[in-house]
Amino acid sequence: MTSDEVFEAISHPMRIAILKELAKGPTRFADIKRRLRIKSSGLLDFHLKKMVLILTTDRDGLYALNDRGFAALRAINIVRNYGWQRRSWIINVLVMSMINIFFLFAAFDLIIIAAIPTICWIVFYSYWTFVRRGIRLRGNEIDAEDVEGS
Repeated sequence: MTSDEVFEAISHPMRIAILKELAKGPTRFADIKRRLRIKSSGLLDFHLKKMVLILTTDRDGLYALNDRGFAALRAINIVRNYGWQRRSWIINVLVMSMINIFFLFAAFDLIIIAAIPTICWIVFYSYWTFVRRGIRLRGNEIDAEDVEGS
């Protein structure tokens, strides 16, 4: 099984929703259909067949994730969190800058009280974001080692 086959199995939003539902535990076809509010049994069957490499079914008819399914779910979570970590850094820098600007104009005598902690926070958070987490400010590509190391 190649990574292309795994990504094909999770290449649709409905399949990702199914994957997340099955991560909660083994589930029957009818329960998946009801919980995800899928009207057509044929549509659910189509998507489950596309996911055959990352699912297992037992003799009671319960669908569950296999090891590849859990790995696919982990990859989805890594990709989802990657963008938020970058946005979080940007928001932090903007908020800390606004605090410093406020103190610069509103209470100039207290600027040093505001500047020291906010600059320390920006330095620490930048180190944590770019060095420890390996986030890049530009580009959406994720290294294979990012997926394996997380």
